[in-house]
Amino acid sequence: MNRTSHIAILITWCLFWPFSAGCGNSVELGQVAGTITLDGQPLAKAKIEFQPQEIGSPSYGRTDENGHYELMFAVDTPGAMLGKHVVRISTFRQEPGSGGPPVTIPERVPPKYNEKSELIREVKPGRNTFDFRLEGALSGPDG
Repeated sequence: MNRTSHIAILITWCLFWPFSAGCGNSVELGQVAGTITLDGQPLAKAKIEFQPQEIGSPSYGRTDENGHYELMFAVDTPGAMLGKHVVRISTFRQEPGSGGPPVTIPERVPPKYNEKSELIREVKPGRNTFDFRLEGALSGPDG
């Protein structure tokens, strides 16, 4: 093996080692799920992100029609890193149009719950349930 191959292997190992499930120093995760409502109604198809306040990788989820979500640390790994997280919730997204340009779904969640989030939650070992009762829906284009 030449020097370039060794360097490539080292770089690949350094990038993916922290996320490897079989490593002795694997990341400790807590399971996180809950329900999100906006002005008392289930918030469907919203994205939720838990970003560690300290160094670490975020976890993501999406709500179903009943506003229920479960966080995923990786594609096949449920949970979130232990510790305090800033939580961001958003409805803004782009969806494929039927044969035309993408359709933009507007933001309905106030900034204090997403880009200027005031939501902090601490993930502990085991199961964590975090329900979010958001208030102050932003008006859509029709209202």
